[in-house]
Amino acid sequence: MSVQGILIILVFVFFAYLMVTQKMPALLALPSMAIVIAIIAGMPLNYIFSNIIGAGAVRLQGAMAAAIFGAILAQIINKTGISDNIVRTAAELGGDRPIAVALAITFAVALIFTSLGGLGSVIMVGTIVLPILMSVGIEPVIAASLLLMGLNLGGLFNVMNYAFYQSALNLDMATIKSFALAFGIIAAVVLLLFIFINVPKKKTVAAWAMSTETHEEKPRVSWYALLTPIIPVLLLFIWPLIFKDAEGKPIQIDIISAMLIGILYGILTTKPREIKNLLTSSIIEGIKDVAPALGLMIGIGMLLLAVMDKTTAALISPIISKILPTSKIGYVLFFIILSPLALYRGPLNLWGLGSGVAALMISAGTLPPQAIMGALIATGNIQGVCDPTNTHNVWTAYFTNTDTTTILKKTLPYMLIVVLLDIIYVALFKW
Repeated sequence: MSVQGILIILVFVFFAYLMVTQKMPALLALPSMAIVIAIIAGMPLNYIFSNIIGAGAVRLQGAMAAAIFGAILAQIINKTGISDNIVRTAAELGGDRPIAVALAITFAVALIFTSLGGLGSVIMVGTIVLPILMSVGIEPVIAASLLLMGLNLGGLFNVMNYAFYQSALNLDMATIKSFALAFGIIAAVVLLLFIFINVPKKKTVAAWAMSTETHEEKPRVSWYALLTPIIPVLLLFIWPLIFKDAEGKPIQIDIISAMLIGILYGILTTKPREIKNLLTSSIIEGIKDVAPALGLMIGIGMLLLAVMDKTTAALISPIISKILPTSKIGYVLFFIILSPLALYRGPLNLWGLGSGVAALMISAGTLPPQAIMGALIATGNIQGVCDPTNTHNVWTAYFTNTDTTTILKKTLPYMLIVVLLDIIYVALFKW
């Protein structure tokens, strides 16, 4: 066990502390960590500049491009009123029955967030969804939890995330889709459990402190326009089943092409005469919305190259190999016990330190790469729904006059069930 290897682990712990305590944002912490690790590993200065900083900045270029196209699609869905119409249609189907409303609204949110992302989209949808849920007597903290769990369920099928997994975790698309489908089914079942346990069966009169923020109702759109958010998902999952090449092999469609088709479909089924102005404004505003994520991906790319470099791997693999489990039972216990470390930008949060931790685990060679990736995608359920440091959790708590800690306590037991079932699935079918 080398001194350099121990120092690298300590660097991880130190920067994790800085991010958890919010003394340094991930945007700065990740590239800083990459450079410090490269220096400790003894990499030459010119190598650090070219192979860690330079190459790292574009390491996730595929995911960056997908993020931009995803943000453009989200703008189209917002600007054309598609998201508003999905939510209001769901509310009409639910009537004044709390469980029916909760089911319709939450799964409508999931449908929308197969393409949407970012705080702006959460606010836009939340200002419609939360008052509808609370108007039938659903408690504010339950309404807040339903919004976040619906958002998380949709995120499991958001193809922009697939591009990130593909680039950052070196997963093939077939593996990503199998994870998404299985994890999505598990999350949906647990969401149903949450609804039937926590939502009243009959409408009650409820009072709550609600934001005075108003939301302009968008015009009605055609029923087929409402399919826009899931067009990219359908293309990724259904297209290969229908179209085959001359040898009978499935023809895959890439993520960016799928989202571009979704963008054009959304415009042509709603405002085809405004295609030029709508597309131009969506590109400009979409890039602006996704800028923080692009900055984060630059840092993640640098960290991945610093940690996965053969010099670093040789130093830390002996240490990590002593910690990681070697059996399937140990694997399940290890990750379910440590899964709360996905909270507060912790080491199991893939959109932060977790990307580097994943690289460390892979370099150790103790567990199959797909098992590590599956576990970290699974623990992302906890981060996505429960993390008090999420900006969408903070806004949702404010709007419903609750607090992020209350939401954490209400949702964490259910998300732990999701993670446990996800990890068992990986151990049984992906090991």
